[in-house]
Amino acid sequence: MTSTPPDYQPDAQPLRAQLQSARRPILLGVAGDSGSGKTTYTHGIRRLLGNDMVTSIPLDGYHREDRAQRRRSGRLPLDPGNNHLDLVEEHLRSLRKGRPVEVPVYNHQTGCFDAPQIVRPTPVVIIEGLHALYQHLLPHLDFSLYVDTDREVKWRWKFERDVSYRGHDPGELEDEIQRREAAYKQWIDFQKTSADVVVKIHESQLAQLAHQKYAGSVPDNCYHLEIVLTPSDLPLPALNLPVNLNAVMDAGTRPFMLAAVPSSYWGKHVNVTHMDGVMPLEAMQRIEEDIMQLTGIAEDLEACLVTEEAQNSTMRFAQSLVAWPFLGHVRAKLMEWQAEDLR
Repeated sequence: MTSTPPDYQPDAQPLRAQLQSARRPILLGVAGDSGSGKTTYTHGIRRLLGNDMVTSIPLDGYHREDRAQRRRSGRLPLDPGNNHLDLVEEHLRSLRKGRPVEVPVYNHQTGCFDAPQIVRPTPVVIIEGLHALYQHLLPHLDFSLYVDTDREVKWRWKFERDVSYRGHDPGELEDEIQRREAAYKQWIDFQKTSADVVVKIHESQLAQLAHQKYAGSVPDNCYHLEIVLTPSDLPLPALNLPVNLNAVMDAGTRPFMLAAVPSSYWGKHVNVTHMDGVMPLEAMQRIEEDIMQLTGIAEDLEACLVTEEAQNSTMRFAQSLVAWPFLGHVRAKLMEWQAEDLR
């Protein structure tokens, strides 16, 4: 994050322009449990590339049963046999060829299936759902992300969302959450072993770093985040993170932690970035400006930036760190295609 690789060559065109003329769409698979925060990271990629460049396809529509049918059968949507994963694979094949697909739609407010929708692939297509990284789907994906949120955080998010926005009965939801635990371990959790990037979300751990007694304050919805990344030599410029060291010595400093730890993860060498606390907004602005310069997004940069009240800045920073290796893989793929076209 401090220097540009010596072999880095800037593009004549920004990434958006290259994607618009690419030979086929780039497919990103995002998996994780319901309520884990998958959509948070797909929104980050959409924001940094532009809404017009990204299509998201939720896999909820591929469930075999609606909410009422699941009540009667007792089957959970986490069961791969209770999903049309063969149709998902068929649609991935078509999307890679740039062909439109008829996507089934599940309405979370009513618990029923709506009429299917025709989806025409944009330059980037995000496939997001419980089973997005199953082995027979991985060969059709260009990049993979798994969101692995701690049980307590995940269930709290899911309960708040499903009761407040999806009309679930609180008592029924509590029963389902209890039944989901074993199903998650059996059918969902293992997908993280194949992901290019894994995002782990925990409760904030800053207080554990304090001497004797923690004297700071951490805003609500502040979490300890880990970005587990398989290292690779991606053709990317430097990302600079300006930090005002004077603020560290100020009595009113906001708590923040950033650490990079080489590690092993499921038999692979990885680099793990740990974040916690409140990322300084000036640093966020610099990071996003650098990324948007690469992508060539035309919208007003100031409109893209948020205040601390609007969104946790550490989560926003994590979105950028997830988007950055994805954009690197996209750039590498485009360079590969350009070299093939010149042969």
